[in-house]
Amino acid sequence: MERLISEGEIDGVLDLTTTELADELIGGIMSAGASRLTAAGKAGLPQIVSVGAMDMVNFGSRASVPERFQRRKLLEHNPSITLMRTTKEECRKLGEVISERLKDSCTNSKEVEVWIPRQGVSMIAGEGGPFHDKETDEALFDALRRGLAGSGIKLEEKDMMINDPEFATGMARRLLELMGV
Repeated sequence: MERLISEGEIDGVLDLTTTELADELIGGIMSAGASRLTAAGKAGLPQIVSVGAMDMVNFGSRASVPERFQRRKLLEHNPSITLMRTTKEECRKLGEVISERLKDSCTNSKEVEVWIPRQGVSMIAGEGGPFHDKETDEALFDALRRGLAGSGIKLEEKDMMINDPEFATGMARRLLELMGV
């Protein structure tokens, strides 16, 4: 996506799931690299960003999970994918990374918004889900609030889960408004 944005192929970005940042920071298998979340800002494109799946780090099969993570909360999604719950400290750092990347790359803060789904950042992080941990998610949200304060980047908090249709529809509508469509 970052390459397509840089090449002028994209006019606006709706970025619901930023889980690759967790993989980059912690050592999962789905990192998108250090340029993730930078191209749209540099291009001055409207972008709405959220924190989908920031509760997890992606690995392959259970046997592929590094030894140092074996005592962590793991969920075998299927035989080929094992998810590991992020910690409070990791979520705090992830909020800082998102804030820094958006601020550092942004040429027009009025074109950038971050949306927080206060009821769960993934389907498995909601009430009763195996990765439900309000306190840990709040560390992510607090880091975003602190990191974006005074930047001009709008922070929108919704009392919904990331998977609620109204959340995604709201983000899409807002992106279209920013794009003048």
